Amino acid sequence: MALWAGSHVGAAMENGGSESTMHVLVWGVVLLGGIGFFIVWGLTNAYPAIS
Repeated sequence: MALWAGSHVGAAMENGGSESTMHVLVWGVVLLGGIGFFIVWGLTNAYPAIS
């Protein structure tokens, strides 16, 4: 068990750093952009045009 615990710590250290920070920033922008797009789309379609 101690050997496995050490390997998990090593794997976590490999994924840390600026690359994972950039991934978080990119996914945050994508997520917030999608939410913003959904809100704008919902507001533009909230009141259908009277024909």
